[in-house]
Amino acid sequence: MARQGFYIAAVALALLAGCSGNEDTAQVEEKATVVQLAEVKSVTTASAFSFPAKVVPKTTVDLSFRVSGRLHSIDLPEGQYVKKGKVLARLDPEPFDRAVRMAEVRLKQAELELKRVKAIATKGIGSEKSVDNAKVGYDLAEIDLENARANREYSVLRAPFDALVSERLIENKGFIGTGKAIARLQDLSRIHFEFDVPERLVASYRRNQISKASAYIDGAIDKDFEIQYVEHSTNPNPISQTYKVVYAMDAPKGVEIIPGVRATVTLSGNADNLPEILGVPVNALVTSSDEAVYVYVYNPETQRIAKQAVQTGTMMHGYVAVLAGLEKGQQVVSAGVTQMKPDMLVRPYVMQ
Repeated sequence: MARQGFYIAAVALALLAGCSGNEDTAQVEEKATVVQLAEVKSVTTASAFSFPAKVVPKTTVDLSFRVSGRLHSIDLPEGQYVKKGKVLARLDPEPFDRAVRMAEVRLKQAELELKRVKAIATKGIGSEKSVDNAKVGYDLAEIDLENARANREYSVLRAPFDALVSERLIENKGFIGTGKAIARLQDLSRIHFEFDVPERLVASYRRNQISKASAYIDGAIDKDFEIQYVEHSTNPNPISQTYKVVYAMDAPKGVEIIPGVRATVTLSGNADNLPEILGVPVNALVTSSDEAVYVYVYNPETQRIAKQAVQTGTMMHGYVAVLAGLEKGQQVVSAGVTQMKPDMLVRPYVMQ
């Protein structure tokens, strides 16, 4: 009886374990979400493309003294414009004035010595070598005076161009070493616009195909400006595969444009021989907190979706041009994208 009871208990436990396993399997079984998909396809070739851009100065320089000394005074108002030649900082002038006076005395002494030796030489007493040595001493004293005067000039720091004082790098009046940066100046005589252009466009959209380039600055400025090509990089960004391009314009009168301001650059070109542009429905796009634009790409093999960053252009016929990030023939979720999550199991919606 005992053995029979043991077998009955074992069978009961096995049955219970089997039921429990089926329940767990049922609980972890993932349910596919029905989604609407759209194919990435060619759209009407655009003759104008817009890119987010950043305003940057023509030049940024760190201002420093060419000589060392104790700081005497500074006039570096951050965020203010200064005219070319304006005195921005001075070192204590006393050591430099003293060095100039000493050099002037030595030059006078060398001049008297040269005259004395020449006078003796004319009487046949001195040697030609003595005259040469005196002449060398005079030349060296003259150079010492030039250096002393130059150092005195270097002890006064002036604005090298009309500039914006971007940052003051010193505060106290301590000893300043040669080459120590004391301020950062930005040359805004020309306003530069930096933006990234996808490889797909750089390969086909040559400069001679661009008929017009403009930059729009919104906010308080709210204006369009005509801009001209300056340069572009030849090495793409290894991650985004985009090239940095720079356009510029002369600083407009009566309009203060601060570096770092965001702008939109639009390049308009001839319609002939422009590259094929891909597009997706506008409803397929989703933005994130970092202002990047994404789509959810469907993988037919795994039936899952992946979040993919894209660079977009203009909208045409309900489709947004995709300049980078997608390939022709891929499928993206085109509805309810805010409810999607990476690696979600989905099932394409099929119209009955």
